[in-house]
Amino acid sequence: MQKHIITLLCAVGLAISGQASAAALKVRPDAPRRYVVKPGDTLWGISGKYLYSPWQWNRLWGANRNAVRNPHMIYPGQVLVLRYINGRPVLGFDKAVSYREGGIPVVKLAPRVREMSAGYGIQTINVNFYRMFMQHPQVIPQEQTQNAPRLIDGPDSRILYSKGDRVYAYGITEPGRYLVYRAVKDITDPDTKKYLGQEVVFGGIVSTLPHTNSALDARSEKDVRSLPSNEYYTRLHPLVKVPTQTAQPMVVEEAVSEVRKGDFLLKITDEADSFQIMPHAPSRHIDAKVVSIFNGIGEAGQFQTITLNKGEADGLDKGTVLSLYKRSRQTKVELENGRKGSRSVVKYVSIPAEEAGLAMIYRTGPNLSSAIILESLTSINIGDTASEPGQDLDNMADDTPHAPNVPQEPHDTELNEYNINSNITP
Repeated sequence: MQKHIITLLCAVGLAISGQASAAALKVRPDAPRRYVVKPGDTLWGISGKYLYSPWQWNRLWGANRNAVRNPHMIYPGQVLVLRYINGRPVLGFDKAVSYREGGIPVVKLAPRVREMSAGYGIQTINVNFYRMFMQHPQVIPQEQTQNAPRLIDGPDSRILYSKGDRVYAYGITEPGRYLVYRAVKDITDPDTKKYLGQEVVFGGIVSTLPHTNSALDARSEKDVRSLPSNEYYTRLHPLVKVPTQTAQPMVVEEAVSEVRKGDFLLKITDEADSFQIMPHAPSRHIDAKVVSIFNGIGEAGQFQTITLNKGEADGLDKGTVLSLYKRSRQTKVELENGRKGSRSVVKYVSIPAEEAGLAMIYRTGPNLSSAIILESLTSINIGDTASEPGQDLDNMADDTPHAPNVPQEPHDTELNEYNINSNITP
């Protein structure tokens, strides 16, 4: 057996030396040689037409993923061409097609109603960012909530507000659109018990209304010297003056769940391209756990959001694709030996770890990240593991690095990949 192991290790060494790069690409046998990008296409969908592993898209382009920085560079009307260079698949644009400056295809227009979003690049996945953002919990630092503006009043002294309602906010310093949210629970690391952040849910969108704060016109010289520019003194009592702000009038643009009096507000920044990112495998070993699931339920499926207890400090960034794994478990079974009248034998059997789905990171913090489940074979639960795609968690300890993927020599038409199983019992 020892001789067999040595022979296997030698073969692995030759394979590694023959292919110094990471795991080779595996192209689908029915991958189109030419593909015209259509309105509504997504990067993940197009990748799936060519690759069994869509997160290896940047390698199919034969470039560092920063070279094709995001799908915003891929437009409806462009023609993708699959070629093989020295046996390696490479995808690129058809140079024969006419393009304007910046790589945008020239398309002849005809008089008809057109979708204005077409032609501005394609998204990685087909998700409306802000709607998805509001319908899924996020984790926000507690300090940010302490200083956040909030809703303080609405029509008819109600505490719940609907789309179109005029509401008022305290603490608004600049006009714009705001997400309405409230904290629901604290998130802690399941292993270290360290506080990681505050989970919140989003109820809707409100936007500021233009108004003239006439009370500021009557500010005295003392008000100007001693108060912020948006405050003035009003008389609470014949002998007492108090600093006062005028509430910011706002309107509820959208309510996807409850918008309540007292909810906090988060300024919407320019994140319209949050899902125009290049999917890619992590650059180093990741050993994360699912610590929260959308809406506090116990399990999640495709296109739901999960929160992981790893973030930027661990090498995660937008577009990182991770596999979700069910860890191995033991089950008790009774086995009959086939003899009449004899007792059955009780055995404990280990059920191997299994890959249960794929998730892509779309938002990161220092120690936390939010991911959307792209594919799932079974339900995803709190405590499930997230790691590099294609790993077998039974074959390694929690504190050891993962075994490398060792590629085979490429065939004429496609490149294959496989994993060397390091769990060899002599």
